[in-house]
Amino acid sequence: MFRNKNGEIRSGWKIAEMLGIVFGVLFLLIFVIQFGFASVMIATGNLDQATGMSTPFAYQIAALLNGSMMFIQSGVMIAVPILLWTRRLKREKSALGLPSLSKHGRAMILGLAIGAGSMTLTFLLLLVTDSAQVLTWVPQLSPSLLVMLILYILVGYSEEIICRGYIQGVMRQTRNPWLIILVPSLIFSLLHSANQGIGLIPYLNIFLIGLFLSLITLTSGNLYPAIGFHIFWNFFQGPIYGFSVSGGQENGLLTTYMKGNSLLNGGAFGPEGGLIVTAVILLMIGVWYWRTREQLPGLIAQLKAGDQSVVKEEATGDFQRETDQELPAESKAASQAEKIEL
Repeated sequence: MFRNKNGEIRSGWKIAEMLGIVFGVLFLLIFVIQFGFASVMIATGNLDQATGMSTPFAYQIAALLNGSMMFIQSGVMIAVPILLWTRRLKREKSALGLPSLSKHGRAMILGLAIGAGSMTLTFLLLLVTDSAQVLTWVPQLSPSLLVMLILYILVGYSEEIICRGYIQGVMRQTRNPWLIILVPSLIFSLLHSANQGIGLIPYLNIFLIGLFLSLITLTSGNLYPAIGFHIFWNFFQGPIYGFSVSGGQENGLLTTYMKGNSLLNGGAFGPEGGLIVTAVILLMIGVWYWRTREQLPGLIAQLKAGDQSVVKEEATGDFQRETDQELPAESKAASQAEKIEL
């Protein structure tokens, strides 16, 4: 029940353990913060315990704490998987998809460019189909823009480390390419269940985005293209173009509002709730397939062989895979396949 035929703890239990610790730590932190806030405000006379009335100072502190929660959440979602991966599973961070960024900066830049380009294409399609309208083309600069960039960097790292790093990493032991790709994408979609306005199309689109990110992670050999895509997909969607991001309201450089058919534009949920994003992500998956179609048999053979590879960093900044264990003779050829690039 708990171990597979090779004596390994089943990947499902590893995933459940990681998610349980993440949500448990977040629940504990929220409780401690809220309890501490209430205690301090009551002790200083800024909160009346009997009536629940608060002073303006208490409201300001509460707003500051609420604004900090996404940063705290992202920090937990980054720290827990990395600690479990390196301490409990005894594996290198490079095998989680996090080799030295200084040697793989181009992969991150490529991901950023694809994320920005994909969301810009979505923005233009929304305008062309009259599904959105820009109220003013004069950029509305705000100090919060830098804060939101930092937040989306943390969100990009945290969600990719959990889904494409840890979950996809432990799923590799199943040696089933379909499960390795689909399970992280499904969990990625379900993690957005608490978002305001979630529904069938948002679930589908977030799943497809997760699918695309799972594919480029496998073919690039690290998380940086997926992290880069995730950061600028969100950042251009909200703080640049002014759309809601997965149900969360944003103020952007541009002031844009949705109009017409919400099936196309996603309505209050934002573009990720509409069919235009469905088309854009399917296009991205199609481009990925066209660029990697000749190399896919080698990748599939490698996954079926159970190649639990780590990244060996070279002085040139490239990387190659080294196996943690000796592969069967029939799979050695697959493990020596040409490096697959994004």
